[in-house]
Order: sequence, then structure tokens, then C-alpha cells
Amino acid sequence: MRVYLEKDRVNDQIYIGLGERSLKQGVAKKTIRVDDNLAIDFDGRGRLVGIDIAKASRLLGKGVFREGLSIDDLVGVAEAAKLCGVKKPNFIRDFASKPDFPKPVVVLSSGRIWLRSDIETYLQSNGRLRRIA
Repeated sequence: MRVYLEKDRVNDQIYIGLGERSLKQGVAKKTIRVDDNLAIDFDGRGRLVGIDIAKASRLLGKGVFREGLSIDDLVGVAEAAKLCGVKKPNFIRDFASKPDFPKPVVVLSSGRIWLRSDIETYLQSNGRLRRIA
């Protein structure tokens, strides 16, 4: 599945589109507002097509609108576990559940999403950063 990241600096929003059709006008048939700053879009069949993050610079940090930020800067549980050098179940137990571990930027029913840089900073400050080739 192709994932798109659209940044709107003027309105301080980030939109994560999922799938080829996700950015086309009218694809989202239902939007569920999770909180004041997060909405998720579904198509007519109930499939997730996008995540809209308002007040993105406050939630994701001021660097969210820098030129180089891409979808690769966002990681789910599998990618975060790989960064930490553990299997997914161990990541949840040994990292994500710890109070000092970075908070995810988004929590969805399908999982949590973190900024890669937050996890790398955490690992580096705890002497656990490993480089993946």
C-alpha cells in the first residue's frame, strides 16, 4: 500500500493518506474525530484512507514541517521494535509500556505511531541506539 504525507504549514496540519485513492477529492465518506486534533477518514466500504492531524507542530514538534520530513519518519510497532532490536511483543513489554518511553503521536485502533527521531533520541540517551543497515 502506498502511503502519502501532505503537509500544510499555513494551517498547521499533516494528512497521512493511505492507498492510491486516498488523496482524491470525495474518497473519504466518513470522518471520525478522535479528539480536537485528530480525525480519521474512511471510504465507503469502511476502509481507513487517511489520518488528519491538526496543530501538528505542537503535537509532533516544530521540525514537523522541515523539508526532509517524510512518511519514513513515522513508525508503527513493527518498525519501532526493529529500531530497538527486539520482537514486537517484547517491544510493547520492554519499551512502549515504560513511562519514560516517547509517547506515540497517534494512537489508532490499528496501532500506535511514533516519530522515528523520538525513538532514536530515547535509545541514544539510554545507550541502546543500534544502527540498522
